[in-house]
Amino acid sequence: MNQFDLLQKFRDYLVAEKFVPGDRLPGEMELAERFGVSRGTIREIVIHLSLLGVLERSTKRGTFLRKATCVDVGRTLNFQLKTIGCSFDELKAARLLLEAGQAAQLVRLVTPAGLERLRAINDRLSQCTGSPAEADALDLEFHLALQEVGGNRVIQVLGQVLVLMFDTKYRMKFRNAAAVRHSAGSHARILDALARRDAAELEERIRDHIRPL
Repeated sequence: MNQFDLLQKFRDYLVAEKFVPGDRLPGEMELAERFGVSRGTIREIVIHLSLLGVLERSTKRGTFLRKATCVDVGRTLNFQLKTIGCSFDELKAARLLLEAGQAAQLVRLVTPAGLERLRAINDRLSQCTGSPAEADALDLEFHLALQEVGGNRVIQVLGQVLVLMFDTKYRMKFRNAAAVRHSAGSHARILDALARRDAAELEERIRDHIRPL
């Protein structure tokens, strides 16, 4: 069995055995016997999955299934998508579908605390005209926080992927004071529609924000 097939079988094993975060895995010898490979080979698989954030190893306590975050999953998927060479137009189209398409869900689930968090991020953004790099990070934080409002972890993961794939080479043109002011103003219009729970306007404001990219 090659390493790729073993890795897939090991993943299938974790799912089939219904391991949940915090569960301790069997020892390396037991796993090696189960999969018919050497202990060293199993150790390599465990190390690999630990580096991906799937497992957590402790010399004294053993190996446990780790609770992965949306960021962890997003980073892994982001790397894989980058290897197939997605174009900027593909990323933009996917972002439009993802963000604008959840407008109805956002207006239904948004809370006062969620709105306050989004406003706080945008207020910090509006004050960063002299620090475009910081403003850029806050702009991305705003969109991730907006996706969290919907409470759908799949959308959060995909949103994380898109944020990571909109890397520096695509965003340098937005790192100036005029772009920061425009972004903050656009966010404010999004927040206004969200606060009024107007799904149709919210969708249009999101589209207006993304189209010029």
